Amino acid sequence: MQPILIITRPDPAGVLFAQDVTRRIGKAVSILNAPAIRIEPLPFQAPDAAHVIFTSSRAVAQAPHGSGKTAWCVGGATAAAATANGYDVRSADGDADALVAMIINERPGGRMVHLAGRHRRGAIAARLTAAGLICTTVEVYDQVALPMPQALIDAVAGTKPIVVPVFSARSGQGLCTLSFAAPLHVVAISAAVADLFRHIPQARILTVGHPDANHMTDMTVAVLRSLDPRAE
Repeated sequence: MQPILIITRPDPAGVLFAQDVTRRIGKAVSILNAPAIRIEPLPFQAPDAAHVIFTSSRAVAQAPHGSGKTAWCVGGATAAAATANGYDVRSADGDADALVAMIINERPGGRMVHLAGRHRRGAIAARLTAAGLICTTVEVYDQVALPMPQALIDAVAGTKPIVVPVFSARSGQGLCTLSFAAPLHVVAISAAVADLFRHIPQARILTVGHPDANHMTDMTVAVLRSLDPRAE
């Protein structure tokens, strides 16, 4: 039975992820587009800072042009976006813990600002401040929860296997409250995301080894192929 791939990422990231998975599978995939959140820019006034911290490419999209200013980035996708926006990038190529550790180890001089979403994890500024650095957080976008479409509610009540890549705890919060009859396969970007679904008895939960889109794509493709051997 062909599984259903649920896309919870907001566009354009969700569309690009689905296209990448389909290309890798090499055949049509049953896809249900059900973004869990909507990104809304927030008005902000960034303090004068020598360094900018980015933990998502969405924050980079709201930021002013870098003009060569140093940006400390959580991973590859965020680093690429910051580079394209004119920043001199330092990438942790990991998660929030790796980013904090890198900054503390290098101890850059001057004020730092974390341009971030309203809903975030990792306590970046607080941890850097506790380590003796000067860092503040400025919220530049909001992640507004969206109602779950009826098509998603119907799908999880059915019999076809459900494959859900979940990129953030925020985007998984609504989904994990549904009543699942269908077999559920969660591809989680982190342990915190995986923990949201552990109360669902029939859930198979896989956590990627590295928290980025490439590893999420690899594991999603592997799960889809395991459920539909015709997918080559």
